[in-house]
Amino acid sequence: MADVIQSPGLTRQIRLVAGLRWRILQNNLRKKNNRMDLIGMIAAGLIGSVLVIGVSIAMFSGSYLFLSSQRAGWMALLFWLVFLWWQVFPVFVAGFGASFEFRKLLRFPLSLSAFYIIGLAYGLADVSALASLCWLLAMTLGAARAVPGVLPAMLLLCALFVLMNVTLERLIGSWLERLLSRRRSREIFLAIFVLLMVSVQFLTPLIKRYGSAAKPWAERLLPYLAPFPGSLAGRAIAGAVAHQTGEVLLGAAGVGLYAVIFGSLLWLRFASQYAGE
Repeated sequence: MADVIQSPGLTRQIRLVAGLRWRILQNNLRKKNNRMDLIGMIAAGLIGSVLVIGVSIAMFSGSYLFLSSQRAGWMALLFWLVFLWWQVFPVFVAGFGASFEFRKLLRFPLSLSAFYIIGLAYGLADVSALASLCWLLAMTLGAARAVPGVLPAMLLLCALFVLMNVTLERLIGSWLERLLSRRRSREIFLAIFVLLMVSVQFLTPLIKRYGSAAKPWAERLLPYLAPFPGSLAGRAIAGAVAHQTGEVLLGAAGVGLYAVIFGSLLWLRFASQYAGE
């Protein structure tokens, strides 16, 4: 009984899987087609980085302008932009091309905890997540430049905001992975995507015609967005600028509660996959 082999610890499991994935990538690069794909991905990454840098400058300027002009409540707008990008962009690209099926990692003898942590790490390595992290960093630097005392609140809110977004994105991605595993579902998704792209062309004329009339309705809608993550984060930053500790704690607690709820749902979803769904 003394020779019983013990299961490797959580850290070693993650290191073994990461090492194996790296070895598989190296072996795949021996094929010419895969090398060309890698070159194309690098080129696309360089082009995309220009967009990310440009938006980062805009986020920095927006944060600095809002806080320096005593309009800290408008920070919610920037948080909402990051939130929508982080959640919507992966949905649009999910139905196109060959994507990595995360449940394939269950071929390895992983514990549920390791499977969950690797899932979160995979979410942070996504293109939308990397861009969002850059924008949140730019927002933090802009806010600290305008009001240095708001830096601790920005760091706390950004950390909670990242945790909330990555858990929600992995939860949505897990359900999409299951949905798009069927050919008919992918065809329906493509049809909806084409319809949305066509509908965008009618957006500008509608705004020109009904934009002024829709403004009062938009102002009435804003209070209903207050309980959601973007508005809670903006409320906390506004409280930090006004030295209202209660507002900061309330906003941070709200975003943290969302992170706990989404994290729990993601745990249940991964547990179902782990059990052999």
